[in-house]
Amino acid sequence: MRVFAKPFSILFVGFLLILSSFFHSSPASAKVDKRYKDPVNLGSPIQSVAVYDSAYGTEDGREMMYTTASGSPAIFQVVDLKSQEVLRTYPLEGTGAVWTHLTVPNGNVYIGGNGYLYEYSPVTKEVKNLGGIGESVVYGLSHDEQGRVYFGSFPNAKAGRYDPKTGEMKDYGSVAPGQSYTRSTAYHNGYLYLGVGVDNRIVKLNIETGEYESIKVPDHVVPGSSVWQLDAAGKYIIAGVGGGSNTLLFYDTETGQWSDKHYTNNKGLRIIHGQPGSNLVYFLQGARLMEVNLDTLNAVDTGVAFGTFLRNTAWVEVENDKDFPGKSLVTVQFAGQVTYMNLQTKKVKTIQYPIVGNPIPLQTLEKGPEGNLYLSGYPGGKGAVYNPDTNEYQNFTLGQAEGMVSLGDKMYFGIYPGATIFEMDPAAPALTARQIYDIPNQDRPFIMTAASNKLYIGTIPDYGHLGGSLTVLDPASPKDAKVYDNVVHNQAIAGLAAVDGKLYGSTTVAGGLGIDPTEPAAKIFVWDMEKGEKITEFVPDIPGLTPPKKISGMSLGPDGLLWSGAGGTIFAMDPETLEIVKSKAVYPEVKDYGRWRPIHIRWSEDGLMYTNLAGKLTVIDTDSMEFETLGEAELMTIGDDGNIYYADKANLMKMEVSDTLESALRFIQQHTEKRDITNSLSKQLSNSITSAIHHRDKGRMEEARKHLQDALKHFENAKETDITVDSSIKLKKVLDSIEID
Repeated sequence: MRVFAKPFSILFVGFLLILSSFFHSSPASAKVDKRYKDPVNLGSPIQSVAVYDSAYGTEDGREMMYTTASGSPAIFQVVDLKSQEVLRTYPLEGTGAVWTHLTVPNGNVYIGGNGYLYEYSPVTKEVKNLGGIGESVVYGLSHDEQGRVYFGSFPNAKAGRYDPKTGEMKDYGSVAPGQSYTRSTAYHNGYLYLGVGVDNRIVKLNIETGEYESIKVPDHVVPGSSVWQLDAAGKYIIAGVGGGSNTLLFYDTETGQWSDKHYTNNKGLRIIHGQPGSNLVYFLQGARLMEVNLDTLNAVDTGVAFGTFLRNTAWVEVENDKDFPGKSLVTVQFAGQVTYMNLQTKKVKTIQYPIVGNPIPLQTLEKGPEGNLYLSGYPGGKGAVYNPDTNEYQNFTLGQAEGMVSLGDKMYFGIYPGATIFEMDPAAPALTARQIYDIPNQDRPFIMTAASNKLYIGTIPDYGHLGGSLTVLDPASPKDAKVYDNVVHNQAIAGLAAVDGKLYGSTTVAGGLGIDPTEPAAKIFVWDMEKGEKITEFVPDIPGLTPPKKISGMSLGPDGLLWSGAGGTIFAMDPETLEIVKSKAVYPEVKDYGRWRPIHIRWSEDGLMYTNLAGKLTVIDTDSMEFETLGEAELMTIGDDGNIYYADKANLMKMEVSDTLESALRFIQQHTEKRDITNSLSKQLSNSITSAIHHRDKGRMEEARKHLQDALKHFENAKETDITVDSSIKLKKVLDSIEID
C-alpha cells in the first residue's frame, strides 16, 4: 500500500537532497557512486582446434605435416604423420590465424600470419618471424625457381616477396587499388599471378619490373567474394572463385586466354598435383574427388568421396594398411582430423590427431535466458554458455556469431559467413543450435533485437556491395520472414530499438569489404513496425560532433530516451520529437570508431549506463552525465547479479560492482519518488545513511558503520506496507554490499 501522493513525494526527495548536501558537501567529480573491484579472469570459455591450411615435408627421414591452430596466439605445429604425434609446437606471437603454409624445395616451411611471414627450419627446429610489408594478413604463399617466397595480403591487396638468400622483404605495393584482398598467388615463368577480391579478377605481375595487368574472369562466372585459389600446373594457372558458383577456371599462359572448360561447386583452397611424372591434377567437386588431364582439361570422377574442403594435400605412404597401397593423399580438416584417401581402392579414413588446441578470441557476448551468458568465438566452430551462479561453462557447436539475442526462453544467433539465423533451446537435453533462416545477399548479422515476439535483424551487405537489410523474422514461422533491402540508401544497420510500435535504427556508411562508402554521414531512421515501412530518416545534429560515419548501440534508457554512441560521444534522442536532448563527448579525441561492430549500451537496475563506447568500458550517470572509465573492452554486458562481464581477447572477465553509501541514498531517493518506499521509512533510512556518510568523510569509520547498521535495522523492522517486495529485495542487496573502509 502506498500512502502518499506524488507532489509530496517530490518535495520530500528535495528535502533529502538538501539534507545530503549539508552533510556531504564535497565537490562533484567525474566518478560514479559505485565501487568497482579488480577484474577477475573467469578463464577461456572457448578452446578449440581451428585449422585453415597445412603443408607437408620430410624431416629427419620421416613424413611430416605442418599446420597451425588459430587462437591467441596461433600455434604452429610439427606433426609426425606415422606416429600420429605432435612433435613440436611454436606460439606465433602477434598472429591469431594462419591461412597459408608452404614447403619450399630445401624443406623450409613458410607460414603466413597476421601481417607477418614466419619461417620454420626442419634442420634447426626454429621458427623465425621475418616481418612483413605493413599489412594485416599474409595470404596465398607460392615460390619461384630460386626459392623466393611470394604472398598476397589484406587490406590493401598488395604483393610481397621474401628472398631467403638476402633476407630482403620486397613490397610491390597494391596490385589492385581500391580492392582489399590478394587472397591467393601462383608463380609461373617470371610472373606472379594474384587472385583479387572482391571484384573477382586475377592480376599478372612481372616480378622483375613490378608492372602488372588485370585479367577479368569470364562473364559466365557467378561472382563470389574473391579469387581465393590459384595454382600453376603445366601451362595453366588454375583459379578458384570462392563463393557464387565456386567456379574452377583454367587460364592458358601461352595464349593469354581462359579455357572454355570450367567446373562449378569447387571445394578447395589449393589444387592437388598428381604424382611426379603425371599430367594430372585433382580437385573436389561437391563431395567427389575429380581427376583432370591437363592435355584435355576433361574431368572424371575418381570414385573417392570427401565431404569437406581440401586444405592442401600431399602424397604419402600409409604403412601396414592393405586398404591404402602405394601412395595416398593426405589432408587436414578444420578441427584437426587427418584424412587419407587412396585412389586405387577408393578408401578414405579419418584419424583425430592430437593437434594442440588453443583459446579462441571471443567474438560475441550477450545475456540470455535465466541470466546465463552466451559467447561465440573467432574463428567459429564452438560456442559457450556460462552460468554466473555455478561458475560453469558448457560448450556447443556454433559458427562465428556476430549477433545474439534472447526471445522468450530461446536464444538466437546471427552467423557469419553469410547471414544465417540459428535458434537454440537452452532447456533441451543437449545444447544444439539449428538454422531457421538464411538472409539473402547479406553478411555479418551484428544487430539482433527482439520485440513483439519477433526478431528484427540488421545486416551488413555482402562483399563488394553497399546497403544493408532489415529482416523481420517470426521464429514461429521463419518461412514468412520479410527482408527489406537497402532501408537507408547505401548504408548498413548498426543499431535497433523498439518503442511503442516504432522501430528506431541507426546506420554505418560502410558496406561489405572491398567497396568504399558513397554516403557522407550515418543516419537515424524510424520504421513503422505494423505497416512495414520507413517513416523518416535523417542525419542527427549532435552538438560538437561532425556528422559521424557510424552511429550504434541504440538503446531505450530508463529515462525514456533513446541513447546511442558515435565516435567518443554518447547522446540521447527524444523518440517523440526526434531531437537530440543530451550529449557528452566522453572521449572527445575519438571522432570515428569502428566500421561495423556496434557498441554495447546496457543499464543497471539503478539506472546507470554501462557501455564500451570507443572501446573503453565506461559507466555513465545519465542524469549528471558524469562518467568513469573502468578499462577497455570490445564486448560487455551486465549480469543479473549486477556485475560487469566483458571480453579480454580469449578470456571472459568479471568486474564486481558493489554499492556505496551514496548509491544507497540515491536508490532510496529514486524509489521514494516512484512511491515504492513510504516517506516514513525513506526518512529513517536516509537519515542513517547520510549520517554514515558524514562520519566516514570525517574519518570516523566505526561511527559510520554503526549508522549503516542503524539503516539495516530500520529496513528489517519495516512493515510490509512500507516498501514493495521488488524494492525490498533490491535494497537488501544494496545495503549488504556496502563496505566502509
